[in-house]
Amino acid sequence: MAVELPELVGGALCLDVANSVDGRVLEEPLDYLATYADLVGWALRAGGLSTAEAEALRARADADPEGARDELIRARALRESVFALFHGYAQDGAARPDQLAAVQEAYTDALRHARLEPAGEDLCWTWDPDLRLPRWRVAQSAIDLATGSSLGRVKACASQDGCQYLFVDTSKNGSRRWCSMTDCGNQAKSKRLTARRRADRTEAR
Repeated sequence: MAVELPELVGGALCLDVANSVDGRVLEEPLDYLATYADLVGWALRAGGLSTAEAEALRARADADPEGARDELIRARALRESVFALFHGYAQDGAARPDQLAAVQEAYTDALRHARLEPAGEDLCWTWDPDLRLPRWRVAQSAIDLATGSSLGRVKACASQDGCQYLFVDTSKNGSRRWCSMTDCGNQAKSKRLTARRRADRTEAR
């Protein structure tokens, strides 16, 4: 049976990929990136790959399954570094040097294989559909977010149930607390309502 995928709430490719682990605080978290095909599909959903690039990568993975497995391991390692980096900034306003170094190293590797090409009136980095492409795009997104004006708006979900999904708070007053109002937000509201009702019943006795 197919696993129902969660809503993408990050607001940046790197955060959406960092959120591909559900229940990080649990004894057995759910990792949605169990295969290289999962990685490609997730990056496609998050806007990090075009349909043509995803199809090309799936074909390459079928032709080189061992290479695809190795790349999945590297991509998941980068994901954890990205999560740790931005979770650190969201919670404490800082990140450890090793987390910064891991993301920087992935970005440097991406640039070594990139070409600067026209994209309309702008220029952008482009890559061939190499198995490493999803990881390179995540690294690029992480650097763009870390060095841009939105770093201070990166937050971790305030749910008390252990959701640690990261997101860019684009609300005007910077007051967003939940990864999703339809999920953690509603759960929190329901718990507060239940607590108030219990308190009211206790006072009425």
